[in-house]
Amino acid sequence: MRALVTGAGGFAGRHLVEHLRAVGDEVVASDAEAPDGLPEGVEALALDVTDEQAVWNALTDVRPQVVYHLAGISHVGAAEADPARAMAVNAGGTRNLLQACLDGHANVRVLLVSSAEVYGPVSPADLPVGEDHPLRPATAYAVSKACAEMHLHHAVALGAQAVVARAFNHIGPGQSDTFVASAFAHQLARIEAGQQEPVLRVGNLMAGRDLSDVRDTVADYRACLEHGAPGEVFNVCSGQVLVIQELLDTLVGLCRTEVKVEPDPERMRPVDVPVFHGDGSRLRERAGPRPERPLEETLAAVLDYWRARVERAPER
Repeated sequence: MRALVTGAGGFAGRHLVEHLRAVGDEVVASDAEAPDGLPEGVEALALDVTDEQAVWNALTDVRPQVVYHLAGISHVGAAEADPARAMAVNAGGTRNLLQACLDGHANVRVLLVSSAEVYGPVSPADLPVGEDHPLRPATAYAVSKACAEMHLHHAVALGAQAVVARAFNHIGPGQSDTFVASAFAHQLARIEAGQQEPVLRVGNLMAGRDLSDVRDTVADYRACLEHGAPGEVFNVCSGQVLVIQELLDTLVGLCRTEVKVEPDPERMRPVDVPVFHGDGSRLRERAGPRPERPLEETLAAVLDYWRARVERAPER
């Protein structure tokens, strides 16, 4: 299978490229700047998805059978800081890709990686949330992703072969420290290296989230394309609730030194749902059971990633 991955330089994108290569797919990896450090045999491509002509040219040159569309602004805070940019990239970039398919690449199958953020606040009675739950996006990021999904459904009505994956939270090595597990692990690595006082600053620890190892998540992305019909939506999730306090306790238990935990108001999100998890049974019924990595294994890999980063770039 010849695949084009947009946003391949990002956290999930890099893991997806590795997974696709591992299962034998031919991969072209694109990002706003051609990504580096790719697995052997992967072609790198610079692609700005907000440039409609550039997207058309990329599909014409690459001739993929499938496109995994991950390119976008993925951080809630960054989207809130510049909602117009988030809309242009997340929704506009999706529209450009789908329009290129409609304008001459109709046989290309597209997976849009959306987000569970599109559901917005969900009452406890409606959890775990399923794909047919109404969308009530409550952040600029969620609005941009919901609009991207609407562009997909419009394109499907015109003949595009596209599927939606609504990704719930995923963690793993290589993730930015703007996300919770990496934020904790980066601080712990710096504390171990003597670059930070032994105080771990945290946000809301009582929130419950549906967390998956990113390597399990990207395997599900391929399954969504393999088993989904045009216009179908799949939750990509574990279906389990993990309280952030448990994640923190596990990471602190892996740390090589004693630390003190202190709350940091700047790490609190203005819109935060107390408990949120998904129903992933639709994909499981099609693709079969999902092998999942244990939490401690995932968090150990995240902490080791940051230990290596801190060791390579010691503080001056």
